[in-house]
Amino acid sequence: MVEYKILLTEEERFNLVAEEYFEAVEYEDWEKVASLIKLNPDIMAEGLELVYRRLPDQYKYSIPTSCYTHNGDRMPIVRKYVRQARKYAPIEERIPAEMIGLPEIEIYRAGAEPLDKAAYRISWTTSLDVAKWFHDQAVARLQPQRHIYKGVIKPEKIIWYTDDRQEKEVMQYNGVRNVVELER
Repeated sequence: MVEYKILLTEEERFNLVAEEYFEAVEYEDWEKVASLIKLNPDIMAEGLELVYRRLPDQYKYSIPTSCYTHNGDRMPIVRKYVRQARKYAPIEERIPAEMIGLPEIEIYRAGAEPLDKAAYRISWTTSLDVAKWFHDQAVARLQPQRHIYKGVIKPEKIIWYTDDRQEKEVMQYNGVRNVVELER
């Protein structure tokens, strides 16, 4: 049996995905839109802006949060729609049941931003060990000065919780209170 490798340029791959994406939008195949939008950063940013107003509410939650976990933190348009996502899903879909009844949850973040800007960053974690790991990775790559922050958040302020990458990630926006810097 002969195997063939078809090598496409980045532009050709983009064009194939974009064509499929726009066809899915045209037919309002939101599941296909959700799966294709994450495949290319250019499609992610531009595609989300293009389609957002047409999305049913459940997708105004799931697509932006999914885009964010697939490299969307670098994209202002993705962050914009993630900040709005919380209002499109009930708390039971956003966080685990064991978090819902808690008065508040401790969360942590490794970041380069100053203390007064940390509450505006979307990605936090419920694990101090995860925050320390991100801090140490940044230090090893000689990235700018890093901090480890600790804060508390009310469960209803959480946009989304995911542990898909074993990061115990909490997405939030300006819901963290009592932010302090921890020593490392």
